Amino acid sequence: MIQSKRKYRSINEMKSNTKKVNYISIAISIIMAILTIVFMALGFIKKDNTSLIYSYSGQKNGNYEVLLKPNTFYETETLPSGKYYAAKSVDKYIINFVYNFKASKKSNINYNYNISAEIVGTVPSNDNQHKEIWNKTFPILESSASIYKDNFNINEQTNIDYDYYNNLARSYEESYGIAINAVLKVYFNISYNINLAEASVEDKNVNDYIELDIDLTDEVTKVSENYDKTINKNIIEEAKNEKSNIAFYILGGICAIISITIIALIVKQNNKTPEQRYRNNINRIMKYYKELIVTVTNEPNIADLKVMDINSIDDLIDVAEQNNSNIIHYEAAKNLRSNLYVIVSGYVYVYIVTSEELK
Repeated sequence: MIQSKRKYRSINEMKSNTKKVNYISIAISIIMAILTIVFMALGFIKKDNTSLIYSYSGQKNGNYEVLLKPNTFYETETLPSGKYYAAKSVDKYIINFVYNFKASKKSNINYNYNISAEIVGTVPSNDNQHKEIWNKTFPILESSASIYKDNFNINEQTNIDYDYYNNLARSYEESYGIAINAVLKVYFNISYNINLAEASVEDKNVNDYIELDIDLTDEVTKVSENYDKTINKNIIEEAKNEKSNIAFYILGGICAIISITIIALIVKQNNKTPEQRYRNNINRIMKYYKELIVTVTNEPNIADLKVMDINSIDDLIDVAEQNNSNIIHYEAAKNLRSNLYVIVSGYVYVYIVTSEELK
């Protein structure tokens, strides 16, 4: 028999608990979605641990001065760099190539260098560009291979006989009857190999140069510097941690599955057919109030009883508990409607269960 109405939870309490569960589920779904974005973003971020293993620099310069032919116009035999010069006054260009190499730590460095010159003759084209028509290369100096541990300095002087190259350009013009723009390119080329196990092939083998361009002309000549004054290189060791990236992708995928599953369950819960909502309502009542309920297959005869319609399942439970009575359950329309009765002293209290929300 019934001891106390407190033995049974009210329908409002059950609905409140259901809402709490829904809110918690939504919150978990949102958290999982955020974690999915975070983990995937961390997976996309390149997780390369890098460390500086070696660095070096090269300081370059192509200093020069102009040695003049005997004349009565200049008070000195030489002119400094960076000027314009009368072509017929120039005897030689005295060029001093300087290359200073510095490294962050000791390693065997093999290097060699050479000095060469190249005449490049161009003519104007229809598109207002200068097209090369002739070139000729002249080796000047070839060094022997040298080995140093970390730093080395090169200071190499060469004399460029301006008349020789200028006359050669003029001879080309006379031979072919073509006026050309001629430039003498003087190169200091250096290559070195850094014996460093951690470095890549590209980092180990370095090619560098200094280039001075001298105008070959009958009128005015000048020297143009066509090189960078410094070279700096850092050799980085990269240790890729691909496993951590995969772990982030896996965690992101798990969080995404959890979030989608929760959302799908909530959507399914809130998009039931009328039959499913009815079945959910009656199952809930049968679950929580089963000790009170008796299910019958024949509709009770209440013709001689005074019918009292009840608007709330909680009120019907109160009536049953207070009168130590059972609730009679009869399914009036299969999967659509059930009638719940409490019969007390000539009265019948009726609550109808449908697909509508329980009150």
